[in-house]
Amino acid sequence: MLVPVLCPVVGLFLILILAAPQVQVQGLAITNGHCQKNISVKYQVPVTKRRPNGAEASSDADNYVVFEERVRWDNIQVCCPGYRTILFGFCEPVCQEPCPSHSHCVEPDRCHCLRGYEPSHHHHRPHQLLCRPVCQGGCPEHSHCVAHNECQCRAGFKDSSSWFSLVLRCERIQCGPEQRYDPAHRACVKIEMSMEELMQRVADRLAKGLEAEGDAEVTTELEAEKL
Repeated sequence: MLVPVLCPVVGLFLILILAAPQVQVQGLAITNGHCQKNISVKYQVPVTKRRPNGAEASSDADNYVVFEERVRWDNIQVCCPGYRTILFGFCEPVCQEPCPSHSHCVEPDRCHCLRGYEPSHHHHRPHQLLCRPVCQGGCPEHSHCVAHNECQCRAGFKDSSSWFSLVLRCERIQCGPEQRYDPAHRACVKIEMSMEELMQRVADRLAKGLEAEGDAEVTTELEAEKL
């Protein structure tokens, strides 16, 4: 006769556990980014009691249910200090300062270079990590390593290797007249002169033109005298 009473009570018991447990942290154990916390959980259990009526024979109507508080100790898994929870309950380390390019956070406040990159340090800030690419075998002349096993011609040089060649070949870029090489655009651009430079260039060309005209007049006079 207690089953109809206990079934809804058990359901309520489960709801009470999931809804609002009172947690008190007692201990901490670190296991690979996760921590096991020893917590106390208060919950209630149904207890059947009988009303005192002084009679020896009793019926089910004399029984009633009360909820008594109990305490149990559980271990739950949470992220350790210095880690944060991500998808599916996994824990990710947190670096307060962003890691530099080509690196990732491997432990709290500790960055590590990605595969294909090696650690280096800034000349003026030795404590700051830098990750530079590694090119197996080095790079050809006039080129440098820009990514893992990837070389690129330096500024002022261009790739002159054929499309079927696997070896990078860099040759100096030859710009046309009145052009210069622009490292920012990695191309030849037209030389932009100031007004003073432009006037000087015009004066030089005029002077060369006048000299040419004077030479032509002298040549004409010599030919006339011969006649």
